[in-house]
Amino acid sequence: MSGSTKNKKYIGPYASLREYLEALEKFGRVLHINDIDQDQYEATGFIYRLMEKYSAVEAPVVSFDRIKTQGQWMQGPVLGNLYGRWEFEALAMGIEPTGDLPHKDYKLALNRVESLATEKGTWKTMKPVAIANSQAPCKEIKYQGKDIDLLNFPFIKTNPADGGSYINTGNVILVDEKHGRNVGTYRCQVKNSSKISINPEKNQDGWNFLMAMRERGEKSAPAAIVLGSDPIVFALSSSKVSAMGEDELEIAGGFLGRPVEVVQCETNDILVPANVEMVIEGVIPLDSMEPEGPFGEMYGYMGARKSKNFFMDVTAITHRENPIFVNQFSGITRGFLTSPIETTANLKFRQKFKNFIGLHYPLETPGFCFVNINKNKAGEAMEIGNAISTSLKIAKITVVFDQDVDIHNTKEVLHALGSRWQPYDSTEILKKAPGMGGDPSSREHGFGSRIIIDATRKTPKEGGPNEYAPMNRQCLEEGVPEIFERIDKKYGHLL
Repeated sequence: MSGSTKNKKYIGPYASLREYLEALEKFGRVLHINDIDQDQYEATGFIYRLMEKYSAVEAPVVSFDRIKTQGQWMQGPVLGNLYGRWEFEALAMGIEPTGDLPHKDYKLALNRVESLATEKGTWKTMKPVAIANSQAPCKEIKYQGKDIDLLNFPFIKTNPADGGSYINTGNVILVDEKHGRNVGTYRCQVKNSSKISINPEKNQDGWNFLMAMRERGEKSAPAAIVLGSDPIVFALSSSKVSAMGEDELEIAGGFLGRPVEVVQCETNDILVPANVEMVIEGVIPLDSMEPEGPFGEMYGYMGARKSKNFFMDVTAITHRENPIFVNQFSGITRGFLTSPIETTANLKFRQKFKNFIGLHYPLETPGFCFVNINKNKAGEAMEIGNAISTSLKIAKITVVFDQDVDIHNTKEVLHALGSRWQPYDSTEILKKAPGMGGDPSSREHGFGSRIIIDATRKTPKEGGPNEYAPMNRQCLEEGVPEIFERIDKKYGHLL
């Protein structure tokens, strides 16, 4: 993929999902399937097989160009695995991929994202710019009143055990008089032709926004669900990059290097990104809730059915001509760009610990968090590991490694774990701590035990050997310093 000047025009950041998809098509990373029957769950089965063949970080995007759902054939495309490959992280951040090992592209993306932060470790922002309705692609087609029908669009039921068809890549936009705007990605069940459930978990920003409105005595909340946003807006909506009260669209402007263009909704005052594929507008009653779920979640297990959940009565739908739909296939694929959220964590912990280098929590194996440090004192790995484990809910299994271990390379991670970790004296277990709400092993929702593993080379003070044996590769590189340069030059064309 790398090295071609003509490819430069297809490097991000992208102004829209369509620009991003055009680039992936140009690079040959999209697999098209003309017709697939999702009433028989063929799309879901195909995505499972795709992951088994390629792995989560090497599989292509899949475009289901026509799909059968709800008993009828519908025109797509419905995209799956849209952000799976690590080279996509580089592309979206404005870097041409190396064409080499995938994890190298991911590191390039991390470096680029970090360069966008201020000296204080916060994100640069740009306020969105409002444009006229006539200029907004998301306003090309409009429906209100009796013309609204969510069932006319290919929102699919991913799993037979799901409670129904779901929108699982929608960015829900709420506005609160105290905290401003929030853009968050929550599962949204299509209840009927004009009603959608909204599922922010307790203590997520969306939940806090709605509860604050209810406590003030407000009876309803205007809302908008945007579908098909550009890669960066979607990543910031899907991960905890911003703090409560910070505006994801302003941060997205900082990432993009230009303001996000927004346009006002048809039936409320909410401003939405103008370049999205679809906008579903509505009103959320704050004094009424309905059952919702279950739904197959990120852990690969069914998320619970809820007896009470917020829902939205739809007041308008607007979309581009021939809209593009995206299904996340939760629990099977990597759902969004993760370089922004990992960089956010890296900046946070680097300010607290001078010897912290970086961390990685692979979405394809939720619960694990791998950490690099430059250890220079006994007990430092456990100190840093504890801080991370108690701060990041997803870090149920936190493993700390020396700086020579590539935490984005699963082979190196497992090798170091097997060769440097002594379980008895290099492990700490926390009996109860905040955890992920979707963890199927938890007895109490949102809480569970955690483990911190010190897989660094132990000093004698930590019970380690008086002298660590050198690694075979280290001996090779010290004995023949130019060995890999020679191999790459003479035999690289064979590799």
